[in-house]
Amino acid sequence: MWSKLWQRLTDPLFYRKRFLQLRRPLLPPRAPRPVALDELLASPGPVMVFIAHPDDELFASCLLCELAARGREVRIICLTRGEGGVTGGGTREDLGRRREAELRTSAAALGVVEVGFLDHVDPLGRPHRTYAPAVPVAGLAGQIRPLLDGPELAFAVTHGSGGEYWHPAHLLIRGALFEAAAGRFPILTLHAWQEGHALPGLLNRDDPADLMIDGAPHRERRLAAFRAHGSQEGYFAGHGGSLEGYVDLTVREAFRCYETQR
Repeated sequence: MWSKLWQRLTDPLFYRKRFLQLRRPLLPPRAPRPVALDELLASPGPVMVFIAHPDDELFASCLLCELAARGREVRIICLTRGEGGVTGGGTREDLGRRREAELRTSAAALGVVEVGFLDHVDPLGRPHRTYAPAVPVAGLAGQIRPLLDGPELAFAVTHGSGGEYWHPAHLLIRGALFEAAAGRFPILTLHAWQEGHALPGLLNRDDPADLMIDGAPHRERRLAAFRAHGSQEGYFAGHGGSLEGYVDLTVREAFRCYETQR
């Protein structure tokens, strides 16, 4: 008990989360501003997805399948190789190589054309606290900017305002992308709030759902992507009873849309 309390009290995100929880009833929530996927795809450019760990792309698996079905080019950029996860008795390097391969297999199942890594090492977590790589937001934004050169993006996708479950690595790459993008293209953020969702603990409570994607037509492709992440099967099955159960519980994805300034 004392270990959990100490880890929470020494975590800056603990105080940020509590502050937002106290402030939330005092502020009127922003209503969703519906946006159509066709509108976001008016630009012919590619879509880029910025995530913190292999398997985070699964949070947007419905959207990625839909984009592939429409013939759109999608690229994934991952902050780490997930070395900080449970190794199962191997080394962290072995885990990183395994999870990189899992992401590449998952991405292929989802129709993603390219996967890249920013080569930061995923720090080892504790039972009640997780960590982000020791790189400042501004430094990471500088690493991301050159990746945004070339054809103008249709939009980008990244983590939500609460890092889904307040994961600091999720918040780090989100902040870096917003700084690097400087409003040049729309940004969709994962796991916007859905009333009555079966897994509310994964959602970003302060993000209204501007875009909804139905993943029912893509169930088999999504299942293939989830099955690719064998090292994480226990996590997903633990939430849904099985991989199939988790896929069915998350068949409707919601995104917040940050509009472009162009």
